[in-house]
Amino acid sequence: MDIGVYCEKFALLKVNVSGGKASPHKICMLLAVLDLARSGALAENRIYYAPPLLERYARYFDAVRSPSDHRNPHFPYFHLRGQLRGRGASFWHLHALPGREAVLLVLKGARSHADITDNVAFASLDDELFDLLGRAENIEQLGEALSSAWFDRGLSDLRAVVARSSEISRYERQLRAMPVLEVRAPAPPSYVRDPAFRRVVTQFYDFRCAATGVRLVLPDGTSMVEAAHIHPFKEAQDDDPRNGLALTPNMHWAMDEHLIAPGPDFRWHVSQTLDSRVPDYRMLLDLHERPLFLPVEPKMYPKREALEWRIERMRASRSAH
Repeated sequence: MDIGVYCEKFALLKVNVSGGKASPHKICMLLAVLDLARSGALAENRIYYAPPLLERYARYFDAVRSPSDHRNPHFPYFHLRGQLRGRGASFWHLHALPGREAVLLVLKGARSHADITDNVAFASLDDELFDLLGRAENIEQLGEALSSAWFDRGLSDLRAVVARSSEISRYERQLRAMPVLEVRAPAPPSYVRDPAFRRVVTQFYDFRCAATGVRLVLPDGTSMVEAAHIHPFKEAQDDDPRNGLALTPNMHWAMDEHLIAPGPDFRWHVSQTLDSRVPDYRMLLDLHERPLFLPVEPKMYPKREALEWRIERMRASRSAH
């Protein structure tokens, strides 16, 4: 199907307009999906109600929300399946969890996150639209269609966010292609690098801390874990996701302070500077010899050379004391 058909469908979304301002929910959800495609994170025609989508949605929505607006990502995720203006068929489809088909069939709306997570396995696009998203120029053309149709209706602040997000997503695509594709110097600025690295690393670890195994993801997609460079970027200039770990903030701090270190044996090692007689150190001491919680994909396991650097740095720090 010609891309012009979908550009027109994007302009025919059923969106409430009050006082000249369009409700941003559906617009921001589609921008988030385009961003997923741009970043290489939409490898199959399955759009999950999960952090990679919800974080992007929040970034767009927060740029244009009014004091009375609530994010409510469950609302556009559900209602994009509805008819377009003029009663045209939507390009957005919901797929039920096993055993919830009858419930989803009669569900008229989503009033909470649970209406999605209890009933919907994933959303998908028309196959023709998904195929179009495989080309970068089509993603930009569809984004421009959303911009032309809606941004002048009180959503003009989205333009700057789209431009910045596009930079981040293009770098994120490079990181997802590693180690096949090496990122060339010079590195982009930190406002591009940091969020791209975080997105890729935390997703590979399924938002689970590589030290404690804690996985805490809120309904809005916010996750506790951070992306930590094993060999710091300022020294290694290396954003390869295999030079990263997902860690909770306290474990990230402990590693940066060289109190704990992941080793080439994929186990945690603890600095001998920690006195076992101090009860408050027990949380770190108990990590000794514990295996790392690793990515599902073995090809994304941490790089041996980065792990060796981290162990040696911890030992050197111990000697300095």
